[in-house]
Amino acid sequence: MWSRHTQDTILALIFSVWLGVYGEHEQGTLLTVNDVASYLNVPVNVKDRDVFHITTEEYLLALTDLTEELARLAVNSVTLGDYQRPLQISKFVKDLHAGFQILNLKNDILRRKSDAIKYNVSGALPAESRRD
Repeated sequence: MWSRHTQDTILALIFSVWLGVYGEHEQGTLLTVNDVASYLNVPVNVKDRDVFHITTEEYLLALTDLTEELARLAVNSVTLGDYQRPLQISKFVKDLHAGFQILNLKNDILRRKSDAIKYNVSGALPAESRRD
């Protein structure tokens, strides 16, 4: 019931930290699911009792949403004359995509959204190539 809202909250947190505008992390830092749980003061993957918690699936879905936001940011950065950020985004999204490829995803939505990451990788590439 609250899964989409939880994913959006996780996305907002990891995107803010990645941008370096929230928390004490360096720009470009990806929070782990346990880091997110710590920030939000909630447990992760609770199966033995009925409490609000973050699931690994919600975290991974938020990461797929993050790549969409970063692809948009790459294009906007070039428009504003920031040619370094798209390079950073491209490397980060490629690394994230490589991590998703290692997973054996059986969940239909998660598998589809992780497949979409490769399009977000290519979304950052045109911005990267327009540097000249």
